[in-house]
Amino acid sequence: MPRFKIGERVALKGLLREVHSGEAIGTVVSIAPDRHGMDEFDEYEIAFEDSRQLRFRSFQLSHVVLTDDRGARKRQA
Repeated sequence: MPRFKIGERVALKGLLREVHSGEAIGTVVSIAPDRHGMDEFDEYEIAFEDSRQLRFRSFQLSHVVLTDDRGARKRQA
């Protein structure tokens, strides 16, 4: 079962976050499950605000955590 859903906002992890600095958050537009059934290697196509669409593996992405005005953290629904 995929970690992320189509339409969900995701963030790049680690070095990828640094390389893509200003555009480290995007939206999942398609999912290609790993042919061996390993969720960590599912491939996600991510759309960024600058019109780029790039592919990343599940282990390269993390969930976007939203905060409210009081600083309380909540996960995107």
